[in-house]
Order: sequence, then structure tokens, then C-alpha cells
Amino acid sequence: MPKPAPVIFDIGWNACINCGACVAVCPQEAGFISPFDTIATDRPCDIACMICEDICPVTTITHRPAEPAAQPA
Repeated sequence: MPKPAPVIFDIGWNACINCGACVAVCPQEAGFISPFDTIATDRPCDIACMICEDICPVTTITHRPAEPAAQPA
């Protein structure tokens, strides 16, 4: 099974209820948390398992492809 491409998560802050479910199920290292106690939205997730999207009770977590890392010249 190929490794999923990294993604950046987006959270609809107006809908987020800060329940912490996304953080509780996230297999990323403990530091993968935003300043708002949700999954990180400012850096790529290289696991891209999407468990956080599935668990969100208000379905406000979405994702987009992460920009590919720049290759050295």
C-alpha cells in the first residue's frame, strides 16, 4: 500500500466546538496541536490517515494537499 501524500488540515473555526476529539485520536507526535487545542493547521501531516476528519462531531475538519517540499538545486 503506497504512503499517502502529505496534507494540510483546515478547521472551520466558527463550527469547531473545541471538543478535543481530533487530538485524542491523532497518531501524530504530541506536538501536532494548534494553539486552539485542535490538530495542527499550520504544518503538513505526513501520516494523512484522516481519522480526525472522521471523528469530528461537527464535520468541520477538511484537508488539502500539502505543497511539495522544494528540491535543492
